[in-house]
Parts: sequence; structure tokens; C-alpha cells
Amino acid sequence: MSMMRRTLLLAPFWLAAAQAVAQSAYFPPRGDWQRAEPAAVGLDAAKLAEAVAYAQAHDNPAPRDQALALAQSFGKAEPYFGGQIGPTRERAAINGLVIRRGRVVAEWGDTRRVDMSHSITKTFLSTVVGLAWQQGLIGSTDDRAADAMPPGVDLFASPKNAPITWEHLLRQTSDWQGTLWGKPDWADRPVGKTPQDWPSRPVHAPGTHYK
Repeated sequence: MSMMRRTLLLAPFWLAAAQAVAQSAYFPPRGDWQRAEPAAVGLDAAKLAEAVAYAQAHDNPAPRDQALALAQSFGKAEPYFGGQIGPTRERAAINGLVIRRGRVVAEWGDTRRVDMSHSITKTFLSTVVGLAWQQGLIGSTDDRAADAMPPGVDLFASPKNAPITWEHLLRQTSDWQGTLWGKPDWADRPVGKTPQDWPSRPVHAPGTHYK
């Protein structure tokens, strides 16, 4: 049997399967997710309970005071130049959700608590850039970021920063150089054996070095 004939014969089954998936797909409204028993969505209830118990028993040992936690972690090796920018908030106790097929199958702790976000904001920002591209606000990720700056903003005006594109920024390979909010670029994860080495960090062309 030819490939074309097999494809034509199987097409009704593919269409039926796709229609079934479309009919069963569940997209929860904001703030009102359905709940389900683990078995109803193909999960082992005992194993799920074991995983939840493990998570509850392994809270982050760092201080809940975020100002203190930041100062005691990578902040120990970074100059503050006047301290943190803006306030911090004490984080909540451990909490979490397990979602399967769009439905909540397990929940513990205060999951409604609004806590600070740190590195996860990179995903939020990349999504915003994606929406800007989709709406035509950014023609291409290969466009220079300098071309999108408002009048009077010189963050990408120097010969070092002028070639930086959105692609470089999104991939964290821009090696942007300068001062922002009164803090020099080298103050973030400073490079060198002594503080005297930090301002003379190695300089890389955009797109050639990840940091």
C-alpha cells in the first residue's frame, strides 16, 4: 500500500483523535482552577502524597528576610554602592501546587501569598519582548536596542554598547558596559582576584560571552 493511500485511510482516525482532544481540553479561568483527584488524571495518589511530604520537609534554609538572604548569599562578594534598590519583603513559608491537565491535584501552604520574584523574572521579561515583537513594536530581535531608546537615554550610545541587539540581551550575551542606578556593570558578579581588579574586568564583543 502506498504512503499516500495509508495516509488517506488513517486521516479520519487522526481527525477524530484531534477533535476528542479539543473537546476534552480544559482551560481554567483566572483564579478559579478546577480540582481533581490524582487517580482521575492518571497519577498515583500515594506517590503524589510522598512527593508533597518531601517538598514540605525541605524548605529553603536561607533567611526569610530577603534583604538578609541576599546579603548573605552572592551579596557577600558584591559592592553595594549605597545598598539595595527598593524595598524587600519577607518570603512566605514553603507552599506549592501540583497541576495535572489543568487541574489542581495537590496544594499546601499559602499559595495566594504574593512573594518577591528573582531570576524567574527573566522568563517574564522575555515573554514581554515576545509580545512586543508580535505587535510590531520590535521589528526583529536582530535590531539594535539603541534604535528603540527614547530621546535622552544613552544606555546604548557608546561604541561598546551600540552594536547590542535584542538577541544579545535576551541571550545574556550583550556584555553591556556602563552605570545604571548609580551602580557599575562590573559590580554584578565581579570578576577578579581582588576588589581592585573588578573595574578592569575583561571586555567582550556582544554575542561572544555569556554572563
